[in-house]
Parts: sequence; C-alpha cells; structure tokens
Amino acid sequence: MEPTKEEIIFRAKHAVMDLDESAVERIAREALEAGINPVELIENGFVEGMKAMGDLFEEGKSQLAHIFQASQIVGSGIDVLRPAIMGSKNDVCLFGNLVVGM
Repeated sequence: MEPTKEEIIFRAKHAVMDLDESAVERIAREALEAGINPVELIENGFVEGMKAMGDLFEEGKSQLAHIFQASQIVGSGIDVLRPAIMGSKNDVCLFGNLVVGM
C-alpha cells in the first residue's frame, strides 16, 4: 500500500528532527514520485521539522549545532526538489535554499 501524502510529510518532518540526511533525500524523491507538491513538502514537512528543532532548543533539549545541522539537511532535501520546483508552473521563487511562494 502506498503511503499517503500526510504520512510522507510526517516522515519528512521527523527525518529533519532525527538529523537523517539520507532519509530526507529519500523522502523528497518519494514525495515527487507520489505527485506531492514540493513546496507543500518543504512547508509542512521540512520547515515544521526545523520549527520543532527550534522548540527543542528553546526548551534546552537540543544544541545550537543541531539546528545548523538540520538546516543543512533541509538544504539537501531542497536540492532534490529544486528541479521540480523550478520546472513547475507554481509561482515560487528560489533563493539559494529559500523557497518563497508568490
């Protein structure tokens, strides 16, 4: 049975929180194959994972180095998604690893 969009996004968020770069890249490819909007994966998966990492840091349960590592891992996921984002008809603008919806 194929995973749902919600399951893929959930796994993306937790892969960022687990600092698992290979999982983030694999999930990004899986999302593209499943037809998930790459910007939606970034916003609801990767960015939510970064927010959760920030919350853990504020609670004293994570280190600043983990935030930087998570950011680099998100960048790797965005690199996988970049061709689909740039080739889409969505109104998005890509600045390095920053994706901005228009």
